[in-house]
Amino acid sequence: MTPILFLGGLASLSLLTFDLYQPALPAMTTYFNTSHALGQITLSLYLFVFGLSQLVWGPLIDHFGRRRTLPVSLILFLIATAGCIFATSIEMLIAWRSVQGFAGCCTHVVSFSATRDCEDSTERARQLSYISMIVSISPIFAPLIGSIVFIYFGWRATFVLMANIGIILLILGQLLLRESPQWLKPEFPFLLKTSLKTYQKVLRHRDLWVGIIIISASFAAMMIIVVNAAYLIIDTLHLSPLVFSILFAMNGLMIIIGNYLGIHLRERYSMLWNIRIGCLMMISSGVLMGIIYLIQGFNLLCLSPALLICLGVSMTNPPTLSRVMSDYKQHAATATAIINTVRMSLAAVVAGLIGSVLVYHLPILPISLFCCGLIALGASYFFLRSVDDSFCEAKI
Repeated sequence: MTPILFLGGLASLSLLTFDLYQPALPAMTTYFNTSHALGQITLSLYLFVFGLSQLVWGPLIDHFGRRRTLPVSLILFLIATAGCIFATSIEMLIAWRSVQGFAGCCTHVVSFSATRDCEDSTERARQLSYISMIVSISPIFAPLIGSIVFIYFGWRATFVLMANIGIILLILGQLLLRESPQWLKPEFPFLLKTSLKTYQKVLRHRDLWVGIIIISASFAAMMIIVVNAAYLIIDTLHLSPLVFSILFAMNGLMIIIGNYLGIHLRERYSMLWNIRIGCLMMISSGVLMGIIYLIQGFNLLCLSPALLICLGVSMTNPPTLSRVMSDYKQHAATATAIINTVRMSLAAVVAGLIGSVLVYHLPILPISLFCCGLIALGASYFFLRSVDDSFCEAKI
């Protein structure tokens, strides 16, 4: 199997590209003499394209294999990053950031779909948690590194750093990436009609749709915090980019803690139990934030329950994805692409809409977090029960 550290590195590329960029966003908005809303589009559109383009990469990976598809995507990522470096207007930056999102999502699909090589669902959830823990290092260090690079070298240097990361992954991919044991060299050329039939087959499973709702709702809650963090901390609370990066790093710590807890809790309790506990944590975040806001107004204490969102998401998503992927072997990348497309695209839209309202009505923040957690919890009751869940819940 492909080393888990490398899979974690592939999955981290998209978040690194996102987190390294955030501390310099207010300065870029000023540099290009544009509005906060237009500057935010460089974040939300990146996420939207990232999510939608996985529908392209999923079938390509299943058809051509990981080892042939990954280098193409990374080369395209490097071209897009060069475009961002030499952008002369906010419109050019938005366009090249969109291409970055399109190219970078391939590494994400390759990383998570590769865990399907493991047949045991609990072990697969463990691998997904480890990948998530590796990815979570990004919010801890990336904003801090991005702040330092921006302060001393300017905002363009952050994209130079992204390019170097892409080159390293390209080289390591040739050495470490293993092909799926289920992949067979295609006898026929890649056809759109074949891909559509594959999607029809994959979409028939009920648990796929339940998983999509849970993962999308929980990820939307986290993106509401992440996308609007710079505005809330730097613009509203008037804290420095360096302080922002330190506070933002706490999200990564909570994700690591949540995945660590999830790995051990899944050894004792069912995956369905773990999913619902994570959903309850997200609901609690919205409730606590709302109570503090009513008592003290908006301050750092009011924002602190957002950490429960990261904790809840990290306990909910790995078992949900593992459970859904149990139904797929040869089409793991396509199934992963569908899930990630919906969750990323929906999260981008929701986070963008909430962000546009948040500027004028801060109470929308706890309300939206509460609703996302509630939707995820409700969806968990529509999973088809498995023997493992019945046995584990009988022990509780």
